[in-house]
Amino acid sequence: MGEDLFKKIDMAFVSVGQKYGFESAADYYRKQIAEEHQKTVAAEEKVDKAKAEKLSTARKMVADKKISIEDAKAYFGYTEEQLLMK
Repeated sequence: MGEDLFKKIDMAFVSVGQKYGFESAADYYRKQIAEEHQKTVAAEEKVDKAKAEKLSTARKMVADKKISIEDAKAYFGYTEEQLLMK
């Protein structure tokens, strides 16, 4: 189920707790799931950013002739095509 669809469904239905002004067990459970989802997304974004920075560093080092392509491939684990792409 897509995130947009989940949001629409969540907004379409009002829980008993929301209707009567208290947090039900289901509300608490949904809140915990949403928080864990946000943490997961944030962690994935952090990993993606780190990977992009690593590739950028490798490309810059090769472009600046600080290391050879062969050394960059061995050290960073990228292919020659990845290192030479812009």
